[in-house]
Amino acid sequence: MKSIKKVSMHEMIADEIKRYIREHQLKRGDKLPSVAELTTILGVSRSSIREGLRFLEGFEIIEVQNGKGIFVKEGDSLKIEARIDVDQEKNYLLHISELRRALEGKAVELAAVRATEEEIDEMDRLLTEVIALKDEGLDSSAVDWEFHKAIYKASHNPLLESVAESVSDTFNKLWSKPFGIEHIFADTIPYHRTMLDGIKDRDPDYALREFNKFIDLVEDTLRKI
Repeated sequence: MKSIKKVSMHEMIADEIKRYIREHQLKRGDKLPSVAELTTILGVSRSSIREGLRFLEGFEIIEVQNGKGIFVKEGDSLKIEARIDVDQEKNYLLHISELRRALEGKAVELAAVRATEEEIDEMDRLLTEVIALKDEGLDSSAVDWEFHKAIYKASHNPLLESVAESVSDTFNKLWSKPFGIEHIFADTIPYHRTMLDGIKDRDPDYALREFNKFIDLVEDTLRKI
């Protein structure tokens, strides 16, 4: 069975407006019914209609011109759905990255203070393996996650480690070739190394700063897709 997606009112309204564009074969520049007319057609409040319009405007599917009306900006239904799918996936991955920044950033700071020499050696071994796999053009995502799990373990905060493990499937969406692009985050590897250097040197400020650099790079890469 598939999980049931919870759909908000503005998304349902947006879907109806997209259906209207498709069924009436509207093209760029064609005018849509007014807010008042859409309220009557869809049987919802004006505020809900405006939310749906703002949602579509954010994806550049429609354009609301004050005093003139609502106009189609993109009428190709396949392009509309592709644009929404990509933007929604990007936003979801960016939210994951924000969560990871909060959780793993704290783990990095704590690991720089609390990690044993054996744990640092294990992190070093795993990162070396990640780099070797990437150099050979092989999938390193599983080992990469093991490296990051080793950081959580080295924080010696069992609750932090437990929370990270509980959201590991979500985090792994950042490792599993988002948008089907291979090596999308290859440029972050140097910062993995400098972050680990900070942990080795027992310098939590430096380690966190380097960690944030590669998270910044991940988020910048996602925004450019």
